[in-house]
Amino acid sequence: MSPLATLIGPGACFRGDLRSDHPVEIRGTLEGDCYTSARCVVHEGGRVLGNIDAIALVVAGEVDAGLLKAEKVELRASARVLGVISAGVVAIADGAFFQGEIEDSDVLGGPPVLKDRRKSEPESSTEP
Repeated sequence: MSPLATLIGPGACFRGDLRSDHPVEIRGTLEGDCYTSARCVVHEGGRVLGNIDAIALVVAGEVDAGLLKAEKVELRASARVLGVISAGVVAIADGAFFQGEIEDSDVLGGPPVLKDRRKSEPESSTEP
């Protein structure tokens, strides 16, 4: 955790909009929107009832939002997310629950291109 991060601790409930220029970590409950010009992490056990607008977003907890907007969004296996994701890159782990839509925000100038980094086996040629 960054020493400048805003933290909503376990068992805490914050009502209202949260704005920060530094990272935000949510381990408790946020009832309102979160706006940060840095990374936002909703930890396992954390809950957000509102929109999130961040540079990067990692969700391992629960989010019920109209809009999740970030350059990169990662939903971990324990995530439960309802809403619209607007991002250039979206990663959803096996086991995560997501209900909503995914929009390409064109943050990176076009759709992401993923390269297969696995080494392919050269095909062996056997002539009869």
